Amino acid sequence: MASPAKEKAFPQDAKQALNEILRRISFRAEVFYRGQLCDSWALDTSGTGNVNFHIVCHGECWLHLPDSQASTRLQGGDILVFPHDAAHIIGSSEEKPRAFGIQNVTREVRLDRTNPGTALICGFLEIDHSVRRLLMGTLPEFLVIASQSGGINAAARTLLDLLFAEAGMDEVGATAILDRLADALLFYIVRDLVEKNLPIPGLLGAFGDAQICKAVLAINANPGEHWTLDNLAETAHLSRSAFAERFLWACGMPPIEFLTIWRMYFARRWLEQENASVMDVAERCGYESAAAFSKAFKRVMGVGPGQFRKIGGIRKVGKI
Repeated sequence: MASPAKEKAFPQDAKQALNEILRRISFRAEVFYRGQLCDSWALDTSGTGNVNFHIVCHGECWLHLPDSQASTRLQGGDILVFPHDAAHIIGSSEEKPRAFGIQNVTREVRLDRTNPGTALICGFLEIDHSVRRLLMGTLPEFLVIASQSGGINAAARTLLDLLFAEAGMDEVGATAILDRLADALLFYIVRDLVEKNLPIPGLLGAFGDAQICKAVLAINANPGEHWTLDNLAETAHLSRSAFAERFLWACGMPPIEFLTIWRMYFARRWLEQENASVMDVAERCGYESAAAFSKAFKRVMGVGPGQFRKIGGIRKVGKI
């Protein structure tokens, strides 16, 4: 499929809509390691099933992937992100390790810029299944937001400084503060992707295409409308076939599949935050029956709306 001509990404109304979406998504961050490693060391932190991240506070290290002979150098201020929990090792040596799945730490010292070694903060982002698919479903195995290439702006540098300062403390609430500060990393990752204007299929790709963006904004403004391929194409000022092809290219999925996921995203929020009945939520999502809505909800979220509400929402559903 040929790519349409690239347009200026993210008009102001799209940015406003994305800001509102980012405010409402369900996720949590957890920092599981903070330390300063010396001499020879290697860490494999994959296997959480979430979006993993590593922040190199200062010093340097090397990233190795099982299927690649090349290594990637990381230095102070870099943020390394694994959108799909890819197997990896970060370590002190440029030479690829013989085995993966290992933890080899010879010496740790107190977090301090005056001490030797490489200071790391490692954690993960547990993101709502449907939103993760839309935001990160087609991203590569890893991303590096590099400090030396201008990928990290002044606001992000301030966040990294706060994370490092708190990581070096042994005070009441330090762990919880680190987790809350790490929450903001997701938004800086999304901002970096937007500013780079990369052709990434998904929500960012849909917002980056001016005509497809019109349809997405219409769905976001009124998810309960009787949307069809025809009236969505009309909203985007495209023919039915051109719209379907262009939407698939920009978003990485057909329009009606996107519509279903987006409606379930709204439904999840209404089920979590309001005392609305399943039928009421179904009608607000454009479904004429609770049975049809429940079937769609389970297909997207992994459990039916009744069970979802009973177990207390997305954070207790687990990996879906």
